[in-house]
Amino acid sequence: CPASVSIEQFRPNLVVTGAAAWDEDSWKVIRVGEVVFDVAKPCSRCIFTTVSPERGQKHPTGEPLETLKRFRTALDNGDVDFGQNLIARNSGVIRVGDEVEILARGPAKAYGAGESDDTPAPEAQQQATVAIEWQGQQFSGNNQQVLLEQLEQQGIRVPYSCRAGICGSCRIRLEEGEVSALKKNAVAGDGTILACSCVPKTALRLAP
Repeated sequence: CPASVSIEQFRPNLVVTGAAAWDEDSWKVIRVGEVVFDVAKPCSRCIFTTVSPERGQKHPTGEPLETLKRFRTALDNGDVDFGQNLIARNSGVIRVGDEVEILARGPAKAYGAGESDDTPAPEAQQQATVAIEWQGQQFSGNNQQVLLEQLEQQGIRVPYSCRAGICGSCRIRLEEGEVSALKKNAVAGDGTILACSCVPKTALRLAP
């Protein structure tokens, strides 16, 4: 990764050292200290991975998420995975330095390169107010913030997960108007857009 990244950016609860790279992909049941864990599923990563826990600022080029997308994109669902989600079977004590015992293994998930995002950065727009309509509700927005944030500020709830243009959860319908796309896949041919990756250019009429 071209950026300086600390493990804290991944907000882990447990950190394992000494294992081979990506060995955890095949873990199904493990023991750490007194606790046995089921390895439920890989941990899909979102935009918060790009935010420094020390400074609270997003990395300007989206690292380390952009690097992970090149080789850790799940072939079955497009998630960018790093680490594992665990479910504890019992209560117990875990101490720093405890060894990890692998009790069961299984087939590892298949990964590859995600779709490249070569969309050029949109030209800077002089700040302006734009009219936005959502299911008949009208409000004044701006041409600087992504739509997801502007809708949330109006109390409008739009489903989301990654907020990074990866998962597609925040896809909504653009019925009228133009937007600037921050990701190549942010504007689809069926008239839908990713609210997390589009900035208004003109007045908009939107729908779920």
